[in-house]
Amino acid sequence: MKTKLSLSILGVYNTLMGLIMIFFASELVNEIVISENSDVLRMGELFHYGLSPALLIIGLTLFLSRDCSIETAKKILLAYIIGTFVLMYVFFGIMVNESLMNFSIEAAVPDIAMLVIAIFGYFKAK
Repeated sequence: MKTKLSLSILGVYNTLMGLIMIFFASELVNEIVISENSDVLRMGELFHYGLSPALLIIGLTLFLSRDCSIETAKKILLAYIIGTFVLMYVFFGIMVNESLMNFSIEAAVPDIAMLVIAIFGYFKAK
C-alpha cells in the first residue's frame, strides 16, 4: 500500500472528525453522555470543543505529509499506531466501564478501521 494513500485516508478521517466535533459538539454529547445534569452535558460539550483542534491538527498533518519520503511516512504511521493503541486502552479500559458514558464497541469501529489501515500502511509501505 502506498504511504500516500494511507496518510491521505487517515488525514481525511481525522480532519473530518475534528470538524464534526467543533460543529456538532452538543449533538455528540447528547449521544455519548448519560446524564440529565446540564453541567455534566456542558462539560462534555466543552471537552469536544477542546479535542476538535487536536484532531484537526493531526488530520491536516497526516494529509499534508502524504508526499514525504517512505522513511518519514513510516515514522508518522508508527506514531499514529502508538497513539491509537493508547486511544483503544482509553476506550476499552476506561470508557467502557464508565456509568456516565454511552460507549459501545460499535462506536470504536471507525477508529479500529483507521488503526488497521495505519498498521497495514506501515508494514506494506511502498
